[in-house]
Amino acid sequence: MTVVQNPGSLQIVFTLPDTSTRRESIMNIRPAASDQDLYGLGLAIANLLNGTLSDIRLVSTRVLAT
Repeated sequence: MTVVQNPGSLQIVFTLPDTSTRRESIMNIRPAASDQDLYGLGLAIANLLNGTLSDIRLVSTRVLAT
């Protein structure tokens, strides 16, 4: 069996003035993308949107292949 990593999504989480949260996602992030590149991308997008940046995270899934 081998582990296959699927493309993930980059989630950018904001805290809004009314203390609720807003999430923006970018889909189909390749597993080989570097953390530094993803962080830079997340910051660049966060600077274009309203709200206080609270988190940038990569969500990925892996499957077992036979």
